[in-house]
Amino acid sequence: MANPLTFLRPLRYDTMLAILLVQSGPIELALRVAERLRAICPGCEIDAVVREDDREAAAGGGFAHLMVVRWEDRVEVVRRLRRQRYDTIAVLLSRHGSDYLRVLPYLLRTRAILAFNDNADGFPVHATRAATFALHVSGRSSLGGLLRWAIGRSVLGIAAFCVLVSSALRLQMRAAWRRARTARRLPV
Repeated sequence: MANPLTFLRPLRYDTMLAILLVQSGPIELALRVAERLRAICPGCEIDAVVREDDREAAAGGGFAHLMVVRWEDRVEVVRRLRRQRYDTIAVLLSRHGSDYLRVLPYLLRTRAILAFNDNADGFPVHATRAATFALHVSGRSSLGGLLRWAIGRSVLGIAAFCVLVSSALRLQMRAAWRRARTARRLPV
C-alpha cells in the first residue's frame, strides 16, 4: 500500500525525476499525458505500464521503460513494480479504458500521485483535494457522493455475481433433470 504520507505531503514538481505513468484510460490520452509530464518536468525519466492491446502505440511514446501487462499478470506486475521507487505515479482517471490498472498507484511506493482527467488536466491526489478526486472518480463532487457511488458499485457487483451463480446453477439443474429423464426412458 502507498504510504499515508503520500496523501498529506505537498507535491514538489522540482523533485520529480522518476515518474511511472499508468495507462488506465485510452492510449491516446496516456501519450498526451506523457508529453505534458515532459513539459512540466524536463529531464525526468518516464516509465509506463500499458495494456497489452496498446503495445504498438506505446512503443513510440519515448518511455524509458515500457511494461506491458495483461489482466492475468496484474499480481506479478505489482510485485515487480514494488521493488522500484518512483517520485511520482501518474494515473488516468478517464471514463474510457480499463479499470483494473486504476488501483495500481495506490499499491506502490511513491511520494506523490498525480491524476489526469480526459482533458489531460492533472492534479495531485491529496487529502485537501478529496472533493476533486471524488468528482473525477464518481462524477459527484462530495465525499458522501463518492461513498454512495462506491457502495452502489459494490451492491451492483454482488447482485451481478448472485445472478450469474443462480443462472449457472439453473442451467446445471436443468441439464441434470434432462439427463435423469432421458435415462428413465432408455430401455435397459
